Amino acid sequence: MKFFWSIFKESLGNIKSFDMRFIVYIFLTIQLLNFRHVFGQKVREDSSKLNTVNWERVKEKSKPLKKIIWRSYNNDETYFKNKNNQNSTRIKIKASEEERINELLKKSVFSNTEIEPFLPLNNFLEYGDFQGTVRWKSSFNGGAANGTGQQNPSFVFDYGISDSSLITIYFSEADDNLYNLINDQKVNYHWQNYAFSFKKELLNNNKNIFGISIVPTIEYWRHASGSNESKSIYNQKDSLDSRDRFDNLIGSLSLPISKKLNENLTALIIPGITFLPEKLGSKGIGKNAYGNNLYIGSGLVYDLSEDLNLLFSYTIPLGPGNNHFDSDLNYSRKSIYSFGLGWDINPQIGIEGKVTNSYGATPSTGLLTIPSDNLPLYSANISYRPYRKDTYLMPLDERDKSISNGGITVSNALVPRSGTSQININYDRGGNVFAFYGYSLSNVFQLELLNIGSFDLVKVSEYNNSNLHSTYLDENNLNFRLGGKILLFSPRKNDLYWISLRASVGRNNETNQGYVFSEFINTFRVNNWLAFNFSPKYFFSGVESFGGIGFSSYINLLDNLMLIPEINTSIKNDSDLNSTLALRYSFSPENSLDLYYSNALGVQDIGQLLKDKEYRLGIKLNFLL
Repeated sequence: MKFFWSIFKESLGNIKSFDMRFIVYIFLTIQLLNFRHVFGQKVREDSSKLNTVNWERVKEKSKPLKKIIWRSYNNDETYFKNKNNQNSTRIKIKASEEERINELLKKSVFSNTEIEPFLPLNNFLEYGDFQGTVRWKSSFNGGAANGTGQQNPSFVFDYGISDSSLITIYFSEADDNLYNLINDQKVNYHWQNYAFSFKKELLNNNKNIFGISIVPTIEYWRHASGSNESKSIYNQKDSLDSRDRFDNLIGSLSLPISKKLNENLTALIIPGITFLPEKLGSKGIGKNAYGNNLYIGSGLVYDLSEDLNLLFSYTIPLGPGNNHFDSDLNYSRKSIYSFGLGWDINPQIGIEGKVTNSYGATPSTGLLTIPSDNLPLYSANISYRPYRKDTYLMPLDERDKSISNGGITVSNALVPRSGTSQININYDRGGNVFAFYGYSLSNVFQLELLNIGSFDLVKVSEYNNSNLHSTYLDENNLNFRLGGKILLFSPRKNDLYWISLRASVGRNNETNQGYVFSEFINTFRVNNWLAFNFSPKYFFSGVESFGGIGFSSYINLLDNLMLIPEINTSIKNDSDLNSTLALRYSFSPENSLDLYYSNALGVQDIGQLLKDKEYRLGIKLNFLL
C-alpha cells in the first residue's frame, strides 16, 4: 500500500494547474451552496423555536342545544343566503391563493437566464435564489491540435438580489493550440476570463407578455499566444519565437426585448455592444485583435412541456470591429447561431445541449468564433439549485446499498442519495492505479469531481493501433477525467428497473490529448440475491472511436459476501473481449472491499473496453460517506 500511495501522490503532482483549479472551484462552490442552504434551514429552525406557541386546555363554556326543528326547504336557496354571504370573501381569497400556487406549479422547474452569455433572457430568479452552472464548449475534433476538440469550460453563478434584478459571475479558461496551423506552425493560445454581470428589469407587464431589461458586464481578460517554438498570433511579423501576454478590462452592454407570442412561444430581439481591444502589443503592427462590435441578436424559446424547451438564436455583428480570424490572420465578421434543447430533470437539476459557433463563454467574448476558424461546436451545460425540492426516492434496502458503489469494469445505474460522497480506490498487480470521487448533488444526479488513473505495464493483446496506446495508455501517464451520471428511472419511484446515462471527458497529462466516454446503463433486480447490468458504451477520440457493451451481475452468496462476474466487448474489427471476476466483502452496506482477477486494461473508461494479454489480481476499496 505504501507503493500505491507513493504512485498516487506523484501522479497528483503532475496534474495541470488549470485542471485542478477548475475542479477546486467547482467543489468549493458546491460546498458553499450546500452550506448556505443548511445554514438557512438552521436559522429558520431556531426562529421557529423562539416563536413557539404554548397550548393549554380551556374549559369550553357553551349552552346546550335547544330542541331541533326539522323543515323542508323546498329548493328555497334563501335558507343558505346568509351563510354563503359570510363565506364568499373567504372562498374568493382561497381560490385566488390556489390559483397563484397552481400558476407557480405550472412554471418550468427553473427558467433559463440566457440563450448564450451575450444573449440574456428576461427571466429572473426570485429574491435570495441562486444557481450554479457548469458549461462545456468544444469543437467536434481538434484540427491541427489533434485530440477530441478544443474545449472552453466555464462556471457560472446566478443570484437573485430581487425578483427583478440578477447578478451573474462567470469564470472560464481555454488553453490549447489553434485549430489551424499559422504559417505551418502550431501556435498556442490561452484565454482566462473573470466576468461580473448585472441584469435589471426595465419594463414588464403583469402577465409577462412583454419585457425589457438592461445588462451591463465588466470583465478581466487574460490572454496569451506563442511559445519558444512558435510566434504569437498577435505578432507574426517579429522574427523571434516568443509568447505575448496581455491583461485587458473588457465589457459589454445588451438590451433584451422579449414578447410572448402564445402560451408556449417567446420571441426575443437583443441589441448589444461588446468592447474589446483592436490593437495589442507595442510593435506597431496595426490592428491585430477584434475591436468593438455592435450586434443585433434574435431568439426563440419554445416550451415543449413544463420541463422541456427548444432554444434558437441568430446574431449579426455590425462592426466596426470583428469577431473571427482565419489561418492567415485575416479578421472579419461572422454571424453567430445556436440551437439546442433544455431539460429540467427535476427541480434541482437542469441540463442543456446545443450546437453553436460561439466559442467564448462570457458576455463580452461569446460573440467570438473558435480562434483561427468558424466551426459548429457542441455545448453541454448542467445547472444546480440546492434549495429546490429533490426527487423523492424510497430508501434502498441493504443489498441495493451494497451495489451502489458500482462494479469493477461495468457500472450500474444506481446513484447514491443526495449529499453522499462516493470514493473508490483501485490498485492491481500490474501497477495500475485509479482513484474516483463522486458527489451526489441530487437523488438523481452524481457529479464525478475526481476520476484519475495511471496505466502501467500494459500489454495490449492483438491491438494494432499504436497511436491509441501511446496517447492514453503508455507508461508513466495520468488520465484525468470529469463527468456525471443522471438517473432516469428507478424502482424506488415505481419504475420497473434502473436506467442511467453517464458521460465523462478529460485528457492525458503527458500527451495533452483527451477523449469522450459515454454509457447507457441498465440495472435489473431479478430477486433478493441476483441483480443484472447491461451497459452499451462509446469511446470517442481524435485517434479512434468505437463502441462496446458491458455485462455483469451481482450474486449474493451471503448477506455480506457477493460474487461479481463481468464481461466487456468492444465493437470493432479487432474486437477485444475481456472478463473480470470479483469477490466483494461488505463491512457495512456503505463500505466494502473487492478482490478481483481481470484481463481488462484497467477500470477507468477506455481501459474497460480493451484487453490485456495477462490477467492481474487487483484490490478495490469502496466507501459511501
